[in-house]
Amino acid sequence: MELRQLKYFAAVCETLHYGKAAEKLHIAEQPLSFQIKKLEEELGYKLFERTTRSVRITPAGSALLSKLTDAFRSLEQGVEQGRMIAEGKNAKIRIVYNSMTINMVIPHIIQQFKKEHPDIDIILTERNSPELETAIINDEADVGFIALYWEDFDGLCCKTIFEEDSVAAIPKGWDLSKHRIHSLSELKDQPFITYSREARRKSFEAFNAVCRLSGFVPNIVQEAESDIAVLGLVASGLGIALVPDGYRNIFSNAVSYHVLKKPRVTLKICLIWKEGNLSETARSLVETANNCHFDLLYSKSANEKDNSFEVPFKK
Repeated sequence: MELRQLKYFAAVCETLHYGKAAEKLHIAEQPLSFQIKKLEEELGYKLFERTTRSVRITPAGSALLSKLTDAFRSLEQGVEQGRMIAEGKNAKIRIVYNSMTINMVIPHIIQQFKKEHPDIDIILTERNSPELETAIINDEADVGFIALYWEDFDGLCCKTIFEEDSVAAIPKGWDLSKHRIHSLSELKDQPFITYSREARRKSFEAFNAVCRLSGFVPNIVQEAESDIAVLGLVASGLGIALVPDGYRNIFSNAVSYHVLKKPRVTLKICLIWKEGNLSETARSLVETANNCHFDLLYSKSANEKDNSFEVPFKK
């Protein structure tokens, strides 16, 4: 049984006339009649009662037609869905991210992407590094948004889409918070709160590295897994933390934020994907991210960056 034969059968059912059906199908009447007869032989029952004056569908033919109509509709939907997916439409994209990015760039990128591609389903999953990179390598995700102090992605493509300064978060109840802090070394004798060395290993290592570059070993009194938890501990007066500048509105009634100039600690927001494995849908997301103007969303006063220098983190 061929799909062509079933289409021929449906055309005859619609017209109840072999000549008109043949004309609609752009074939001669004799080949049409031959294919219908061949289909009946394969099925083992008659589909039409045909006389010199009329064509009538048999009860068996009517039963087949009722199911065939649904099958053709489903087939057309499948063909259309395949076409739309090939064009990056009506598809899905799996995105993994770490928490620093969801607070800054992701909302703006996702909003714009949904406007441009409303038919694409977006699946977002939070992961910490290095589990985030592993998810992409194992094809569990298409792309990832990650915030890191250095770029270290073996086998992955990386595109930096935004850079964010880190700031010192100091409890407002401390006398220290009443003075403008410009250098990390000014805080060397203070207790620090960091991201967990287990859950956020790269952030933990980066913090220790920048402290060593500033000439001291930090006194770490608390560790926390999430950004909100870190700032919550600062707001509780337990210590100081280094956090992205985009967080300065969180717990602002209890935390004072200070832009560091010596050194200037830069957090890179990157979009990563598996090398040679970027689908058309994922490519559209990269293009959207590339066109977002984050400098307008996260503007800082120019004098805050005067005479600053950047720490080039390396592993």
